[in-house]
Amino acid sequence: MSNITTNIKGIRDIMRKDTGVDGDAQRISQMVWMLFMKIFADKEEEWEITIDNYESPIPEHLKWQNWAADDEGLTGDALMDFIETELFPALKELDITISPQAKIIRSVFDDTYNFMKNGTLFRQVINVINEIDFNSTNERHVFNDIYETILKDLQSAGSSGEYYTPRAVTQFMVDMINPQLGESVLDPACGTGGFLTCTIDGVRNQVKTPKDRDILQKSIRGIEKKPLPHLLCTTNLMLHGFDLPVVRRDNLLSKPYADWGAKDKLDIILSNPPFGGVEEDGTETNFPKKFRTKETADLFLALIIKLLKDKGRCAIVLPDGTLFGEGMKTRLKEELLDKCNLHTIVRLPNGVFNPYTGIKTNLLFFEKGTPTKEVWYFEHPYPEGVKSYNKGKPINIEEFNAEKAWWNNREENTQAWKVSIEEIKKRGYNLDIKNPHQETDTLESPEVLFKKNRITEKKISSIQDKFINVLSESLKNKQLLKHFKELTIISENARELKGLFLKLAVKGELTTNWRVENSEIQSASKYLEQLKGEKDNLIKEKKIRREKPLSKIKKEELINLPKKWEMVRLGEIGDWGAGSTPLRSNSSFYDGEINWFKSGELNNGIIDFESKEKITDLAIQKSSVRLNKPGDVLIAMYGATIGKTAILNVKGTTNQAVCACTPFSCISSSYLHILLKALRDTFINQGEGGAQPNISRVKIRNQAFALPPLEEQKAIVQKVNTLMDLCDRLEQEVQQSKEHSEQLMQSCLREVFEPNNMV
Repeated sequence: MSNITTNIKGIRDIMRKDTGVDGDAQRISQMVWMLFMKIFADKEEEWEITIDNYESPIPEHLKWQNWAADDEGLTGDALMDFIETELFPALKELDITISPQAKIIRSVFDDTYNFMKNGTLFRQVINVINEIDFNSTNERHVFNDIYETILKDLQSAGSSGEYYTPRAVTQFMVDMINPQLGESVLDPACGTGGFLTCTIDGVRNQVKTPKDRDILQKSIRGIEKKPLPHLLCTTNLMLHGFDLPVVRRDNLLSKPYADWGAKDKLDIILSNPPFGGVEEDGTETNFPKKFRTKETADLFLALIIKLLKDKGRCAIVLPDGTLFGEGMKTRLKEELLDKCNLHTIVRLPNGVFNPYTGIKTNLLFFEKGTPTKEVWYFEHPYPEGVKSYNKGKPINIEEFNAEKAWWNNREENTQAWKVSIEEIKKRGYNLDIKNPHQETDTLESPEVLFKKNRITEKKISSIQDKFINVLSESLKNKQLLKHFKELTIISENARELKGLFLKLAVKGELTTNWRVENSEIQSASKYLEQLKGEKDNLIKEKKIRREKPLSKIKKEELINLPKKWEMVRLGEIGDWGAGSTPLRSNSSFYDGEINWFKSGELNNGIIDFESKEKITDLAIQKSSVRLNKPGDVLIAMYGATIGKTAILNVKGTTNQAVCACTPFSCISSSYLHILLKALRDTFINQGEGGAQPNISRVKIRNQAFALPPLEEQKAIVQKVNTLMDLCDRLEQEVQQSKEHSEQLMQSCLREVFEPNNMV
């Protein structure tokens, strides 16, 4: 798995260097159309064997294997000219009548664009992609998991209310609907295909023959109106073994409601329609007057009720607003309860869709054909010790075990209760019914939340004032300082501060006043003079080896130095050595007691834990592995981890992807750690190679930097640690303020619609 993970991260790192690719959305779009071409090429190899007289719809010279497969093939300007003037124009105009495959290619490239401008970087990306064999079941399975993370990276709240549906939620919904082979399944707003791929995975164990396989491929369909999600979904289904994914670029809401007939009816609909999204003017006129609205999710719910067959099943994600909303929403809920059996509503807690939105959501399960007599509610609890979900700790499928155990043996308990249709009608079809087994509603009153929010805002302001006080000596008259409070109220901007402080620190701009107050300290040049004797002794004692002399600092490397600082190279301030991998075939080298760290274990902090894999004393004796001691500083040299660093607090060795430094007396380990973190972007830009871009020990040693006196290094470390702590506190309080604001809005709405349920 690690090789493919490294490949994908390598592609991203290469694309970041291309000036034509701006932001994650363009980077992912670029990556995925290129992956699609490679996947399609690998599929064609398979089709030539499995499909009689198969003919490719792609002209011979435009096939991936004829312009991309040779790693020394087209590159530079010639490659970019080919992409822009031959490949894209031809694929966008491909005759869709040639074959079903031609139709898929045309639909993918109709609204796909090439953003990369640098042909050399483009060639590097191609060469990385060529290392993945999509006909290998093992590699395809691994890539599916990685593709899931690519999709997560794309998602963010947008004007159409699109959010990434957590895999655990889609999996649970599919598990409860339990699709069977031969049943028609549709996601009418399929996005990147999460519900479809979960369905494929669930039904695949029912496939026993080639005929079953054809039935499966023809029964699962998706509709997506936007080009990038459509491309992602098509590729996603191909990765899941679908030769001809039925994913159409369309908007089902644009077709008149009355035009849907018996042939359009479906067995199963699974969807998370864009809630909060608004449709184009005039779209609502396709629907009966009683259902007219511009809100996307409501229109989809009306359409889903229409499209289900008798006994057809649906699972859908809807926000609280649909449950308690009035007007058109009331008429829509009346239609739902009259024509379908809304048997279950799973109420999800706050934060399931964090960080994209804090809106509370619900999973509605219903079957068409009989009216609702009662609705069962199940309130999904947070796991013990969890107060909210976030991107690092999302909801997981095991949490739904309680619902699954209860599903077919329903009894009321502290999480589950039922409400009769008569009670719902009395409430004016308000489905936002609280758990009667809880003494109070957990949503506090607007007054309480206003008070909490004011307290949080005061904390934020206090932290911001501390930042401003520190920054005033280094950012005088800069716009960041003038508008600091407005800029850092956004959590993403608060996170950016850490990188800023590191860069200011190693330029001496956080210790301007400190230098004035401590002018008597020894200069860095004095420490460097003392260092010569220290190094000579270490070489004589054979504790370090004699290195080739480093080149003198060049004129273009010089910067304006603070007083008593000195320009040096990293190789001058410590003993640097890369690790290695003992011979894998010799089992006596492994499963020992000595830590053997890899680049993925570097955490940009302190390593005070044991490595995942360990080696033996014999491995150290018989190989070139370097034994590092506490206080040594590590830096990663390969792949996406380039420049990640950590301070060792335990004895340990490393593999060849990590370089270690034992600092000499002129530099503290903590300051070197800060310096390397500040230089990470520099090291990333120096990375070379395709599949695994890397920096060498030689490049690291030759990196020039400004060395402060040892006393000032310690002052910088203390100040940076204080600032990093403030950054963490600010980000935490800003996130808390965001959550308070979202709860406050919900509380104010609740006060309007349910004044008796306030805490």
